[in-house]
Amino acid sequence: MSQHLHLKINPAIEIQVVTVTDEHNCVVIDDFLLNPGQVVEYASERSARFEMQERAYPGKVLTLHNSAMAPLNRFIQSELSRLFSFCRGGIEFYTQLSITTLQPDDFTWIQRLCHTDPKLADGRRNFAALLYLFQNPELGGTGFYRWKNPEFWAEMSAAQRDDPKMGLDQLQERFAMFSDPACYMTESNEAAELIDKVPARFNRLVFYSGELPHNAFIKHPELLSDDPREGRLTLNCFASVIPKNV
Repeated sequence: MSQHLHLKINPAIEIQVVTVTDEHNCVVIDDFLLNPGQVVEYASERSARFEMQERAYPGKVLTLHNSAMAPLNRFIQSELSRLFSFCRGGIEFYTQLSITTLQPDDFTWIQRLCHTDPKLADGRRNFAALLYLFQNPELGGTGFYRWKNPEFWAEMSAAQRDDPKMGLDQLQERFAMFSDPACYMTESNEAAELIDKVPARFNRLVFYSGELPHNAFIKHPELLSDDPREGRLTLNCFASVIPKNV
């Protein structure tokens, strides 16, 4: 079994900046790592250590130590901080390997929707780096959305953190979609408008603001697997940053 994980970032990458909204851009970088296969192998050897999540994420995760993620953290600090105007210092990183496994029949109501990443502290902003580590693009990329009633969904999401079923009766009375069979969100609906999506590609990195509503764009959940070599495996790095204008 591989004892250590050493990320090797491709020195010849090309950074593509995509405008999603007037306030938000998204970075897409193909062929990001020189050794993506090693990361997949690392995850596969530790598949029994992945833990099922009880809340929003529809699958299993394996937490990674920041020491193993130093090359990625430095890349975010040195390169992406300039594109997104946040300070290089004071960034708090949290990284995990994630594998999407949950079938829609087992969803809580919030897993049927896009989401924003919870804010950790006042005066800080959240960003996410997502690296696709699966070969089959049909397992799904990432969708970006615009809430139709941001205040309402923020209140509902906050209530749901205490009880996953909280508010379902109210939602079923107000929105027809919550009486329909559950599915991964891939189109506009009564809650939010689809505004852009990034297709999946092996070894593609996507970096975006956690304040931009997003979700896994999965049209074929029947393809999901808990095998890291076959399933929708991603490397997720969450960065809590200090904006330069604060």
